[in-house]
Amino acid sequence: MEPIGRYVAKAATHIAAGRFQKAHLNLQRALEMSPADASVHYQFGLLTCKVDAPGPAIPHFVNALRAAPERSAYWFALAGALLEVDRIGEARALMERFRDRGVSDEESRAALKDVVDHAFSLAQARFKEGAFPVAEASLDLVLFLDEMHSGATYLAAAIAAQTGRLQQAFDLFSIVIDREPDNAAYFASLGALLMIMGDNGGAVWALEKSVGLDPDLAIAHSNLSGVLQKVSRHGLAMSHAQQAIALDPACVGAHINLGCSQKSLGDLTEAIRSFDRALALQPLNVIAYSNRLFAKLYAEAIPAADYASDARMFGTRFADPLLRLRPFANDRDPERRLRIGLVSGDLCTHAVARFIEPFLEHLDRSSMDVHAYMTQAHEDDISRRLSTMLDGWRNISGLDDDAAADLIEADAIDVLVDLSGHSSGHRLLLFARKPAPVQVTWIGHPATTGLRAIDYRLTDAVHDLPGVSEDLHTETVWRLPGVSATYQARGDIPAVRCRPPFEDNGYVTFGVLNRFEKISDLALETWAGILHALPDARLFMVVADVGESDILAQVEERLARAGLPLDRIRLHPRVSTGYFELYHQIDIALDSFPYNGGTTSCDTLYMGVPFVALQGASAVARTGVAVLTAVGLEELAAETPEAYAACALSLARDSDRLREVRSGLRERMIASPLMDHARLAADVGEAFRTMWRRWVDASRAA
Repeated sequence: MEPIGRYVAKAATHIAAGRFQKAHLNLQRALEMSPADASVHYQFGLLTCKVDAPGPAIPHFVNALRAAPERSAYWFALAGALLEVDRIGEARALMERFRDRGVSDEESRAALKDVVDHAFSLAQARFKEGAFPVAEASLDLVLFLDEMHSGATYLAAAIAAQTGRLQQAFDLFSIVIDREPDNAAYFASLGALLMIMGDNGGAVWALEKSVGLDPDLAIAHSNLSGVLQKVSRHGLAMSHAQQAIALDPACVGAHINLGCSQKSLGDLTEAIRSFDRALALQPLNVIAYSNRLFAKLYAEAIPAADYASDARMFGTRFADPLLRLRPFANDRDPERRLRIGLVSGDLCTHAVARFIEPFLEHLDRSSMDVHAYMTQAHEDDISRRLSTMLDGWRNISGLDDDAAADLIEADAIDVLVDLSGHSSGHRLLLFARKPAPVQVTWIGHPATTGLRAIDYRLTDAVHDLPGVSEDLHTETVWRLPGVSATYQARGDIPAVRCRPPFEDNGYVTFGVLNRFEKISDLALETWAGILHALPDARLFMVVADVGESDILAQVEERLARAGLPLDRIRLHPRVSTGYFELYHQIDIALDSFPYNGGTTSCDTLYMGVPFVALQGASAVARTGVAVLTAVGLEELAAETPEAYAACALSLARDSDRLREVRSGLRERMIASPLMDHARLAADVGEAFRTMWRRWVDASRAA
């Protein structure tokens, strides 16, 4: 054996035994004897990878390959090192050259498979880190070398879904399902994607297919629970969440979905416990924390001060560490044309859109540009209509919070408005980064967000009593001089019923169309007292999923426990079509408490039906009195449950007064501040301008 060969052989033995320093000495001697020897550079590259890093090894592998391009191992060693340092484009170019040479021997094919496996392993690691561009480049290499690699195709689909390229994700998931039609995980991911795309029916089909293929796949049960909630099948949603937890007690999403189902069915205590279990497993889960906050808003046993304290904790834990401390480049002219940004996932068929659309129609656009940042991937006809009313529309569902904040800052937004609060699809951690000089929360959440980075909460003096609400907010409470939102009726709303139902029925029908989670036990007990005092009266209630026997039994058990006579209760499932016609069956509506109705209360009055409300101390408990005050019916807003019952009974027993109140109620609503869109737009516009002036003054003084 030549001396160089002996040195290389010794070095290889030392490397295998972990004697790296001795290996280095032998290779150094060999390199001095023959600086261009391929085997020496190859072994030096392997040694450098082990004791140092892949980057410094690259020049050795390059020299080895130049000296002996016929050796397949040298090609693959260089490709592996390039992959490790994310020089993926160079690795691909190298493999393209290698493929052009022809891969014929078994050793080369095996080595090529090793490169594929290496690239796929790195792609998986980068995916878990959230480094999607690097992961995607690695997957492109894998699929170049093995176009039938289902794992790479599947992961590419997942990346496309995460980055907002939903159609591409759908196409890739369809490809892998076509290759492996019995793979339950593939159907589970397709179902999750279809839910994001707004195809809830397709999502249910795909996820049911997944659990049919593998009944023990926890994530499929959890995702199925999530989409079933969206279609108001809460009982079945709860069942699948429980199955997911039984299969995998650490499945955080399943605990969250179980809590959401429990909340929708009115079991707020258990819902909060489910969210707590999710947070115990994953303390920094924003979705679990926000859901818990919303559940606490509904719960009658939790004071507003406790909610506010918990919201502040959210801000401290999640938001405060993200605050960006740097000067803004915005032009500080206090009277120039302002750039307003609206951030929401509800700029679609949703109640929020019904309040925002008339504001946009009437806002003075000569002084303000308005841009929207849609946080939900799925857009519909309402989204498209709203987009035509704006100066800019961006869908940021595929951007992480840092990238979205960078985009908003680059758009030079002056006043950024949150329309979600802690509701589904919020991007509060975008606001936590403070991408705009002035930040405001409005409409979407009737309480503090807990974020110090949000400067103001836009409200009014009826919802948030002066001197009472300030201590419940991290934001400055900004009260508009009139109402803080106006109502726009849907175009398909039917006419008001001419004759009150009691004239045909011979008895008064009370009605409740508020969501069941808003209805407290005290409210039910108060309604029971009303029915007992008026023995021929009926109560019509809309409750999601009461078509399911087990849910019906749960609901009836709760109603009976509150003392309600079930033989005089009519339960109706929630509906998306024919909803407004349900008001034709109601003489007097009963508002929920402590969490009052919002859009429902406006719908109720617009359909010519008066309602009775109980006014509390915080905004969630004052929407009823705010709506009634705006139409001049504040006498229907009581201050105690006893007065609430007395008000409902007085109205029910006085047929003439009931007819008088119902008569012309829609016209009264139309003429009220609740539908004075021009005034609201002017008030909000002036609020934004004044907020901006204050920021300019403060920044100049700093």
